[in-house]
This record gives sequence, structure tokens and C-alpha cells, in this order.
Amino acid sequence: MTKSNPPRFTATLAGFGTLFALSLAPLTAEAATEIRVAYGNQPGEPVDVAVKAWAERVAEASDGELTLAAFPASQLGGETEVMEQARFGSPLITITAYSNFMSSVPDLAVLDAPYLAEDFDSKLKVFDSDWFAEQEQKVEAAGYHIVIPNTVYGVRHLLSRNAVSAPQDLAGVKVRVQNSPMYVAAIEAMGAVPTPMSLGDVYPALAQGLVDGVENPLPVLYGGKFYEVVKTLNLTGHMHTVAPFVTGQAFWDQLSAEEQQILTETGQEMATNLRGLVEQETAKSMQALTNAGVEVHELDTTAFRERAGEEIPAAFPQWSDGLYDRIRQIMEE
Repeated sequence: MTKSNPPRFTATLAGFGTLFALSLAPLTAEAATEIRVAYGNQPGEPVDVAVKAWAERVAEASDGELTLAAFPASQLGGETEVMEQARFGSPLITITAYSNFMSSVPDLAVLDAPYLAEDFDSKLKVFDSDWFAEQEQKVEAAGYHIVIPNTVYGVRHLLSRNAVSAPQDLAGVKVRVQNSPMYVAAIEAMGAVPTPMSLGDVYPALAQGLVDGVENPLPVLYGGKFYEVVKTLNLTGHMHTVAPFVTGQAFWDQLSAEEQQILTETGQEMATNLRGLVEQETAKSMQALTNAGVEVHELDTTAFRERAGEEIPAAFPQWSDGLYDRIRQIMEE
């Protein structure tokens, strides 16, 4: 008895099924949108921990259709470079300073003014104000979109070679700042010589004597291991920094309304998480710096505060009339 061959249509359908499945595979892979998140902070610092937790929430909320890839330690470039990448449409979100909008939306830079606020709760009131809503519209017209406006970055202090008690103690002292007109003006108002550079370049610059100090929140000062080179922590408390996470408006417009909502809502969760991490890590970093042999120097900041109040508004004639006082009024309401 001769065995019959299997029907040809069975093999054909099986082959077609395989081809159909293979044809769907790249479509499924391409459906997910990956967004790079760039920041200068080191792995393990609060920003890094919060961003990675944010990535998990975004993937969960979008069923994997939207993903965030963390790029710490200035891997994608300095702040100015990354901001330009975002503005030209790269799928990228970066944490920046409000003062980096000085050329496009100058009034926003006031939020980074030294000694403007004495605590975070009062400063966070600004982000619910009509004034800030007006600034957001100007940011979008300049080609950017603020994804998260209100992330608490920390209270900034000065780590330097010598103790500082008054502005005159900083005469001739070179302090690293980010490349921003406000930060440059802030350090000048404090009496020092501002030296702009990327956060990733600070350690070798301190070691080589190119700068004498660096200002930042305690977790950043500890995470960057700058205490290995300079050993005096001056509690200047010159800024209560609240920073935005920003992307380009062109890229933002490419996202669906659902994707935008996911990023916005989970972004606010991230901001809450980051504030808690900053508070926890600030206390831990203070102890760690002390254990590393850093001398903690407390000082009366009255002279610094008065000098900043006079010099900062005068340094920015492009600001709206009465801007500095208007922001202080919003915070006091």
C-alpha cells in the first residue's frame, strides 16, 4: 500500500503563518517609543535613582509601549548640548536649570536667583501661579516643553579649600558653576570668581587647581567625590534649587495624548519621590562627608543675602519690571 503525501495546502498555510508572524515581529518592536533621559548626576545619586524608578513606572503605565533609558554622568554631553539636541527633535528629556532659558524666556531665570527662597514649600507655590503658566507658553514658543516643572534638586552649599564667612573671603576664589548666566551672576554676587564647566569635569579641575571650589546640593557633592580634593563644606545655603525636566516641543507633539499624559502623571510621582530621596540623601551625605574628614563650617548668611538682593536684579536688565519682588510676593502668599 502506497502512503500518500501530506496535502500541499497544509504546508503552504504553515509557511504562510510563519511568514506572517515574522512580518509582525519588526512592527511590534518598532511600536515602542524609547526616550533617553540625560543628566549630569552620578549613578546612585537621588536624580539617578528617581529617574530609574520613573522609567519603571512609565513602562508599567504604557504596557511597555513607552520606555525611558537613563543616561547619567553627562554621557550624552553637557547641558547646553543636550538642550539643543532636545530642541531639534531628539527623543530626549533632560533635567536643566531654569536659568538656562535666559536667552529665550529670561524671566524664568529668576527662579535660580540666590537667596530668593528660604525653603522649598514657599518656592513650590510659584509653579501653581498664573505667572508660571505664562512662562510655560513662552517656553513652548521657544521650542521646548516642560514635562516636570517642580523637581526639588536640593539646597546648594559650597565645598572649597578654605572656610568662608563673608563675601570678601571669596575674593579670587574660583568656583565651578554650570554654564548659565544666572549661576555666573550668583557666584559673582557671593564674591567669588565663577568658572563654568560640565559637572563631569569638576573632579580633575579641582585636582589640578583649575578651580578652588564647587557648589551643589550635598548628595551631588558627595556623589562626585569632590571631598577627596577639597575638605571644607561651607553651609552657604545660597539656593533652594527646583529644576525642570524638559524635552523639545517638536518631539512632544509627536507623542499621543495618552503618552503625554503618562509622562506628565508619572513625572509628578517622580518629583514627589525625588524630594523624599533628596531629603534622605542630604542627611546621609552630611554624615558621609564628615566621616570622610570634611570640616563643616556654619556661617551667618546675612551679608550674602543682602548683597544678592542688590546685585542680582541689577545684573539682568532684560527682566520684567519688578520681577524679583513679584516672585517673592507669590512665595509669601
